[in-house]
Amino acid sequence: MPTETVNRKTRFANNATGKNKVSRKTRFGQKPTGKTNAGDLDAAIAASLDDAVRRAQRANSKTRKSGRRWASDQHVTAASKINGQGGGQAQPGAPDAPPVPVGSYEQERRWMIRDRNRRRRYPWLPGLGAIVWGLLASLVAKLFTWTTSVPAEAVVGVMAGLVVVLALAVMLHHRQPRWVPELAAAGLGAAAVTYWIGMAGMSWQVVLVVLVGTIVGGTRWWKAHPIGPGVPRLEPYRPEPEPEPEPQEAPSSVPPPETDPYCIAWNENNARGEGKAKGSRLTNRRDDEFTVTYDVELKRGVQSLKHLLANREELAGGLGEDTERVLFKRAPRGAGANRAVLTIITKDPVAETRFYTGPRVEDGVIKGVARFIDGSGEIDITMWDDGGTVGTMVVGSTGGGKSGAANVLTCGAMSTGVMNLLYADPKGNSSTALAERARVAIIGKENVLKLPYLVTAMLKARAELAAQLGADQIFPSAEIPGWMFLHDEYSLIANDPLAQKVWTETVNIVRAYGIWAVALNQSQGQPQWGNDHARSAFASQVIAFRVNSKSGSDLVPGLNFDPNELPVDEKGRPVPGMAVHAHYDTPTRWDFLPSEANAARMAEKGEPAPPYTTTTAFDTFFNQPEPHWMDVLAIQAVLGPAKNGRWQVGGRGATHQFPESLTNLPQAAGQSSAQPKKGRWGQRGAAKSSPTGQLTPVQAEVLAIVRGGTTNTGEIIDAAKASKSSVHDALDTLTTLGLICKTGRGVYEPVTTDDA
Repeated sequence: MPTETVNRKTRFANNATGKNKVSRKTRFGQKPTGKTNAGDLDAAIAASLDDAVRRAQRANSKTRKSGRRWASDQHVTAASKINGQGGGQAQPGAPDAPPVPVGSYEQERRWMIRDRNRRRRYPWLPGLGAIVWGLLASLVAKLFTWTTSVPAEAVVGVMAGLVVVLALAVMLHHRQPRWVPELAAAGLGAAAVTYWIGMAGMSWQVVLVVLVGTIVGGTRWWKAHPIGPGVPRLEPYRPEPEPEPEPQEAPSSVPPPETDPYCIAWNENNARGEGKAKGSRLTNRRDDEFTVTYDVELKRGVQSLKHLLANREELAGGLGEDTERVLFKRAPRGAGANRAVLTIITKDPVAETRFYTGPRVEDGVIKGVARFIDGSGEIDITMWDDGGTVGTMVVGSTGGGKSGAANVLTCGAMSTGVMNLLYADPKGNSSTALAERARVAIIGKENVLKLPYLVTAMLKARAELAAQLGADQIFPSAEIPGWMFLHDEYSLIANDPLAQKVWTETVNIVRAYGIWAVALNQSQGQPQWGNDHARSAFASQVIAFRVNSKSGSDLVPGLNFDPNELPVDEKGRPVPGMAVHAHYDTPTRWDFLPSEANAARMAEKGEPAPPYTTTTAFDTFFNQPEPHWMDVLAIQAVLGPAKNGRWQVGGRGATHQFPESLTNLPQAAGQSSAQPKKGRWGQRGAAKSSPTGQLTPVQAEVLAIVRGGTTNTGEIIDAAKASKSSVHDALDTLTTLGLICKTGRGVYEPVTTDDA
């Protein structure tokens, strides 16, 4: 039941006959006697409550006068603080606050209604005041006229001016620009009405003018304080309740080793009896969202991290976990070789496939292509760093995700705008999307076996370019674009003697030439890489998908997790996208870039379309620049001029083919040749014993310029891209070879030969 509104009439209604009246004089007049009268106590509490309500009323009255928001809820709460209980409701948003009297809300609403009605009467005050002030001005004017010689116009004008001064004072006091038009109109109108009445007296025309002027001038004010059926109900201000804090889960307490199930299992199955880590123990447990981590104390002089990695499967079985969920990592530096870190994955954060959404490349690093399965972040792939390009090996059984990873890497490399692609595909059907877009594509095993001639010619051009620049290293840039040499199924040509020799030399030297060598293979064994040198060069960075070998991690340095232990599905096939990276302890899951066939099957199953397919990703992000002119000359020396800016040997849409006879190409590719003829001093070492097929890129360029009709030495130097000294050397060599002749001082003419 709501309590009655406290007012002047009902405030002292409880002071009936027979009850002592509590006042300021009597409230503190009684001394404690050791006994408490219940009636006196109730009266004292009631009086205190009344006093608190009165203080709240006075505070609200002051608040109304100052124009601020009503705050009676906060003031009336003082009464409930004294009462402690008593018919109140709790203040919103404060669960432990004292109760608030129910009647205060309705009382405050009534005050708001009264205040609104009072404000609606304001527009009538200037008119009524003007009439009263005008009548007073008329009387004062007559009085002055009777008693003095002051004219009535002066007296009435002064009183009208006082009205204008009053209006200005009101405007300066309130400082509300919104109501300046109304205040100005009211002041001037009241002054005019005052002068009118003071001079002509009261009439019905004055009343009509005041009535119409008030209605017109107060319209906007009344709209700001509306009443009527469509007006929302006035509601006192109530602070919004603060949201209750969400209950936080208490951090899981780490059990002591005596009750920790993993510690118990380790001690019973791995550290004793036939266990593979005798005398070791687990300490310092740490839990997070995805993993449980321990420090492993190994038996000194007997065990190390290498021992744990070699016996991961047995140790995981001792803990009762799958091998792929048990990781052994190197302890922090300085902890000692007899220490390691054990991580048990309790929740797989990469169980769901994440689609490839486009390349992110920063300073030669392809960012975020895979996620660690322990939730620790993402993996990056380095194309080049401060030391040059990083040879990369991608290995894995069929269906593991090897080709998908190569597509992601190629997409990232080509998106930089400073790399061209040389793609070698011995199988002939690995990736038609790459074959159609690569700057140079060599398709088919027979053609790939001849690729070393082309590669060596390009390396020779790069070496000469580095010598001209005086640079120890060439980094891919807009001025000197780099290359990505992507070799698919390298094992198909690894046993060829020439391919084995050339690729071994290539991978060992391309780091300084701005060429990123990437090889795909199904095996990590030495025979499938030609020799250990080639494998070690490619293995600067290893991406290993599942390999059906029980000693996979021993074949390549840096693999801590054996690729044989990566997960398989119910049919025993590799889970696509699961891989291991060299020098990382945790397996990863690669982003999925589906092919057009994959996307079609997803559509048939009603699954949403992926952001990119292989085709759309290549169409969007392939940005191959024009190759450097020395690279172009080297390629032309083997395959001839480009067609539509590219060279493709073999496969659908082939544009070129290797010459039937490659007897002259080994020398162009840096192989041994006959001793050159001796010329005059300064030409020795530059002379060649064969025609154009054996020329360096600079010599071939100069010969083409001379044959094009440019014969003057200065013009040849201006037309050539090589340096001045290189052009002079090339002219001397071409003259010695008999390809051009010197007809005058600084003038050369081409010589017609069978090769021309």
